[in-house]
Amino acid sequence: MPLIEDFRYGWRMLAKTPLQAAAAVLALGLGLGLTGAMVSIVYGVVIRPLPFSESERVLHLETKNLAQGEESLEVYLADFLDWRREQKSFESLSAFEMTSFNLSDPGEEPERVDASYVTANTFDVIRVKPLLGRTFLAGEDRVGSPRVVLLSHEIWQRRYGGDRDIVGRTIRVNAAPATVVGVMPPKFQFPFTQRLWMPLQIDETAAKRGDGETFEVMGRLRDGASADAARTEIEGITNRIAERFPASNQGVEAVIKPLHTEFVSKELAALFYLMLAGVLAVLLIACLNVANLLLARASTRTRELSIRTALGADRRRVVFQLLAESFLLALGGLVLGAVLANWGVRAFNLAIAASNPPYWLDIRLDFGALAALAGVTLIAGLVSGLVPALKASRADIQEVLKDEGRGSSSLRMGWFSRAIVVAEVGFSCLLLVLAGLMIKSIVGMGNLGTEFSTQRVLTFRVALFEAAYPDPPSRLRLYESLLGRLAAQPGVEAVAAGTSMPIAGAGTDSFAVEGQAYSNLNELPKARVQTVSPGFFTAFRARILSGRDFGSGDRVDGEPVVIVNRLFASKVFPNEDAVGRRIRVGRDEKAPYRRIVGVVPDLMMGGLDREDPEGIYIPMAQDQDADRMSFVVRAAGGDPLSMVGTVRREIDALDRDLPIYFVQTMDKIVADQRLFYDVFSVLFAIFGASALLLASVGIYAVVTFSVGQRTHEIGLRMALGARRESVVGMLLQQGAKQLLVGLAVGLPLAILGGRVLSKVFELNPNDPLVLVAVPTILGLVAMIACFVPAYRASRIDPAVAFRNG
Repeated sequence: MPLIEDFRYGWRMLAKTPLQAAAAVLALGLGLGLTGAMVSIVYGVVIRPLPFSESERVLHLETKNLAQGEESLEVYLADFLDWRREQKSFESLSAFEMTSFNLSDPGEEPERVDASYVTANTFDVIRVKPLLGRTFLAGEDRVGSPRVVLLSHEIWQRRYGGDRDIVGRTIRVNAAPATVVGVMPPKFQFPFTQRLWMPLQIDETAAKRGDGETFEVMGRLRDGASADAARTEIEGITNRIAERFPASNQGVEAVIKPLHTEFVSKELAALFYLMLAGVLAVLLIACLNVANLLLARASTRTRELSIRTALGADRRRVVFQLLAESFLLALGGLVLGAVLANWGVRAFNLAIAASNPPYWLDIRLDFGALAALAGVTLIAGLVSGLVPALKASRADIQEVLKDEGRGSSSLRMGWFSRAIVVAEVGFSCLLLVLAGLMIKSIVGMGNLGTEFSTQRVLTFRVALFEAAYPDPPSRLRLYESLLGRLAAQPGVEAVAAGTSMPIAGAGTDSFAVEGQAYSNLNELPKARVQTVSPGFFTAFRARILSGRDFGSGDRVDGEPVVIVNRLFASKVFPNEDAVGRRIRVGRDEKAPYRRIVGVVPDLMMGGLDREDPEGIYIPMAQDQDADRMSFVVRAAGGDPLSMVGTVRREIDALDRDLPIYFVQTMDKIVADQRLFYDVFSVLFAIFGASALLLASVGIYAVVTFSVGQRTHEIGLRMALGARRESVVGMLLQQGAKQLLVGLAVGLPLAILGGRVLSKVFELNPNDPLVLVAVPTILGLVAMIACFVPAYRASRIDPAVAFRNG
């Protein structure tokens, strides 16, 4: 068969130049491997449906209030009840709230696990059936109903030994008995990493407009109903609520979108697609390199190909024979690329494992990804081989024979080869700028300055529940007893407690300034709010900027007080001292005003990767709702993790059924906050380095090819007296022009890509250092790639050049 003969012939021709063939396979393999890994990652994160029936028909409902700058808000109970009662587009609406539960069965070590409160119809909405028993029944989510619980398969196996008689058994959840009614299927941990579920018991009579608890809401569309119709209906209900209750709901709008897009934001999806574009750019550079290589090979075979054409060979057959070589190279690249893609996917999964990714995140190099990779390989083979094949097959036989008689080639350096260099430089610039922006952002994140210290600090969390600690005084006694016991331990420099730690992020609440008028609750400004014990700032070595710290006298029967951070003081009281002014925290107009007694540094209450927000600190003894607290223990020396045994012993002395969780050092919290940046910066760095390597090789090959074609000209110039420096300068000038055009294309694309990144990461897309450094590095690398063949050309003996020319 002619096709098989073409491939056999192509194989023999490639075998004659094994180093060139290996370089092409390596280039394509690198491009295909990065592409295959990125396609698998993008599909697994952004595209793959959620793992339950017809998940595309499950929509997520939330609210927004653009007047307050809030684009995504959970739903207040009163609004949820109105939606559920009045809507017709959904089979039903369900609500859920992510939390964590204490498991403390007699004779077992207490354990804290991720969990969720859900309305009884939640599992009907997502259509997931239990492995054992049943899910929740209608009515079990009403206040006063018996306490029941669903177990994940993992908890059932690990903690209860896979006992099939678990259904009907009573276990202790949050220090109170609960009956197990079912076990969910393996790997099911809806919505993210939850392993226990209890009914969200709703008291409809306690629902407050614009205040109280908020929930995630979702619903499954009825048969025949569309997402657009559901959106219009819910928007209409929301508008009617705002008309009836303007004080709490004015400006509130409904947001309805597929559930998957709630879990994967549009900004994150845009980031992944940007990364996919980046690897496709690397693949394109690889294809251009192979095309350039094949063009160079074809230039050395024009005499052979022209003679075959003169002897009657069909032009299409000549093209197919040359394409056969490019497809064989692409096939080798596919094998290498599949191996690299598999390694890449495994490395990505390993990198994100520490972040405890959601259960539905399924990233693997499956059949679909391999099929896509094979399709990309066919395209790569066609792209890299078609232009050289067409150029070689169109060569004029008369010109070829005359040129070959002189040892030259009629297949001259043209616009295609120059465009290759421009494209490689442009794409390399794009990827290197993005990598530089990410890396610089990470370096900035690691520099916490002298505002506070995270070294030698251990943190852990304790949660208390109504069954064992029914009121604020009982919870406060436990917290203060634990603080006192820990402070008395040898090797402890400082202890404190807070509802969250610096860098980990704090919750947001409204506040009002005494003396200022607000037309409705939605006009209230917002700030991060955190409850802390006396000594919290001392434990992190953060100094009080003005005023005082909390003390033992700041209790529930004393004057209500707060401490604010520097940004709050400068924004809310720009022209006066904040100490002594009073603010009210929350939306309850009956809540007392609190006097500001101190100002502290900005302790990253928004998280490590966000700008510091306005922040408010409330003394622990005056917080009536602090049912869970994080504790900080600063060790006087050594590894803070060595204090874990001491902490566990002191907890047991107070309450043996009380688990501790989130046990980690502050340095680990910083590392976890940086993980997202670290992973993506490494990926962009790999893309950029790959592009730079391929571009350097491509520029070197193009200039070498050009020099080889101009040997006769160079020899003539030198015979006429041209100096070597002028010959080198002439060839460098040629490369410099293409470099400048490539940078002119790549820099605007890089700035645009940086703006996409800035929607997900805290970085400056117009960072002058990066935008200057990258072109400089590219210029140096490109000039070196041009200089080597240019210098060799300048060493040519004119007599040899004339003889070979």
